[in-house]
Amino acid sequence: MTAPNAIRVLGPLALALCPLALCPLALQAAPGSKPMRVYSARMETLFIRLDLNRDGRLDASEVQGQRSLSRVLKRQNNRSYLLLEDLRLQDASPSGPRLKHHFRQADLDRNRRLDRQEAKRIPWISRNFNALDGDRDGTVTLEELWNHQRSLAPPQRRP
Repeated sequence: MTAPNAIRVLGPLALALCPLALCPLALQAAPGSKPMRVYSARMETLFIRLDLNRDGRLDASEVQGQRSLSRVLKRQNNRSYLLLEDLRLQDASPSGPRLKHHFRQADLDRNRRLDRQEAKRIPWISRNFNALDGDRDGTVTLEELWNHQRSLAPPQRRP
């Protein structure tokens, strides 16, 4: 059974029938490291919780108040809804293609780190530099950006 079909059939019972840590739907969502699987499972849980009409889609009314999901919805081409696949991580890479592209453009010395001067090319990184610099080495890496993004994901709800 595919994830969208399971969500349609089982609805809120999906969480009760399989703990997220062991749920095959959560494990197939993002192969790779445990943090990636946990993040994907949390996003799947959020999707199920927000899908009020249980149609396997999130429309604008269902993502209202969820800023990150509203942004993802606005990025959809020719669609006015989100599918579970839209929230899943496609690979184990540290972040999305847009962020990688901007990060590479800002990384003038090609050392895969942004110092404060390079970070000025991406305003939100520059504004939040201290919070993003997790190891306090004076630079920000893609991995640190990814860790910050993961920390902002909605907390997992216990059944």
